[in-house]
Amino acid sequence: MKKFFNRLFIVCALAVSVAACKDDDTELPDNLASFTTTTQGIESNEATVQLTLSRAADAATTLNIELNSNVLTYGNEYTTDPAAANGVLAVSVAAGQSTASFKVKKKDGLFLNGDEYVTFKIKSATSPVLVGTDNQLKLSFAAITSTGSTQTLQGKTAESNYTNGVYVDLSANQSTAVARKSWNLGFYNGGQYRVILNPAYQSTAAATSKTDISAVTLADTSAVANLNFSPGAEGSLALVDYWDGDLTKTAFAEVSANDAENKVYLVAFEGSKNKDQWFKVKVSRSGAGYKVQFARIGSTTIQTLEIPSQSDYNFTFASLETAAVVSAEPRKASWDIQWSYSTSNAGTTPPTPYWFQDFILLNYAAGAQAAEVLESTVTYANYTESNIATTTFSGARDAIGSKWRATSGATTGIKHDRFYVVKDPAGNVYKLKFVSMGLASDGGERGKPVIEYTLVKKN
Repeated sequence: MKKFFNRLFIVCALAVSVAACKDDDTELPDNLASFTTTTQGIESNEATVQLTLSRAADAATTLNIELNSNVLTYGNEYTTDPAAANGVLAVSVAAGQSTASFKVKKKDGLFLNGDEYVTFKIKSATSPVLVGTDNQLKLSFAAITSTGSTQTLQGKTAESNYTNGVYVDLSANQSTAVARKSWNLGFYNGGQYRVILNPAYQSTAAATSKTDISAVTLADTSAVANLNFSPGAEGSLALVDYWDGDLTKTAFAEVSANDAENKVYLVAFEGSKNKDQWFKVKVSRSGAGYKVQFARIGSTTIQTLEIPSQSDYNFTFASLETAAVVSAEPRKASWDIQWSYSTSNAGTTPPTPYWFQDFILLNYAAGAQAAEVLESTVTYANYTESNIATTTFSGARDAIGSKWRATSGATTGIKHDRFYVVKDPAGNVYKLKFVSMGLASDGGERGKPVIEYTLVKKN
């Protein structure tokens, strides 16, 4: 009899355990595929259309996008990448990812009336992904001036919450995600010969006393400040570019026309902080562009890159790691703000550099401006064109910066007591607020901040 009750107890215990497991097995919500915006324009020769899943795909997924043209003919006036077949293009989302994109390209020499457009519709997705509500996008073949929209910025990937920097063009309802580690140095195209470091890559640099790159060796690292400093370290400000974007306050001095005056610099960044991994770099003028000589500090093989001047871009970018000129930023008239990882002030006096997530940079080099407005002064809903005259704008790159959120302290997340007003390079004025960022109880996802904006004044 005792054995019987022991067995009965075990059976009951197992039954309770299984039942408990079933109660805890919460079913995930549907994974929905959508466009990040429902209207978009082409301001140059191509546009990037962004799609998003409500969560990362469990397996490789294909989104089938149907396209319908108004007047335009596929292959004659425009194409897509990937290419469409029978009016449908297949866009892949890799396993573990939640974003995808495709490009729409105008044909050269195209004459348009301005009312041409193409509509794209998500027709189907690989199971178990389903088609979401925002499943259709209208792409105008003329530049549009958006009256406002809501966008989810795709900074997060399976790698980290801040793999990408995301450029946003408010007037075109367009965002462009770029891998933050895709470049090391930027070369100014605005008339001065200036070099910038990648602020999203924990970049630091210091000049040596030498002008011959072949003469620089590992021993020269002892003659400069340690590029691998702890955030907030005294004297570290000179090793970074100042975060307000002032090109006279960069780690690299202006490139001289007299090449004998151009020093060799040592450059470090995330993943290359040990001294034997630093790069030695010499930048010279080359016509309207630049010439860059570079190598790892211990190498005797010097590589050279010619950096062309591109007047329709703020900067031309180069990767020392891949020894290539890279595309890392939209045309200067095609973005207003950038969400990114970035260098900024640690909050010390005097200022010292620190690396921030969720930082908002302004397209200062193309003339964009921004202002912070407290809700106690005027609410987001009530801010209108009449308020612009009394709004004080700033052209500093960090005009918004980290002021819109708190990531530590008693209250974290978005600061809902304020919003921002952005004047884009074309002179259009938008009011902008942050909806969610994935901290505290805002319901968002870290690395995928949601922004809302409304046109206040069209230029």
